[in-house]
Amino acid sequence: MTPDARHALEQRAERCLRRGELSEAFSLFKQLIAAFPDDEPLRHRVAELEQSLQPAELLSAKANFRSEPQQTPRTATEQAERLAEHGDYAGAVAAYRRLLAQKPESDLVKERLDELYVLAQAAAPRPSAPTARREAVLGEILSRIGARRRT
Repeated sequence: MTPDARHALEQRAERCLRRGELSEAFSLFKQLIAAFPDDEPLRHRVAELEQSLQPAELLSAKANFRSEPQQTPRTATEQAERLAEHGDYAGAVAAYRRLLAQKPESDLVKERLDELYVLAQAAAPRPSAPTARREAVLGEILSRIGARRRT
């Protein structure tokens, strides 16, 4: 495993921990230990995590999944996640932007917004070739961005 791959895997595991996805985080840390069995700080981190988890939390999230009846979202985060779950990444991005306006210091909202940008870009249809209309729209967008920077 390359150092960059290790760093990315560690970041992903830490992000899962912050989100409360404990079984996923534990699984990722186990992958790291398998790749780096002599890394004592990593082994210590996993041991601490394992001691803090309940047995049910160590099970796969998919194994614990129980379908719940559809409910209306209670929070803006639930609404955004429901949109993302149904593939409406643009709607989820918009909902998370509103949430970020309310909580600008939230690192979790910022991280999820970044992830949704990537998903939205991957899901967007790709034009086969630029057209005059697309070039005009792109030029307009770039000029607006440039105008914002000057002010």
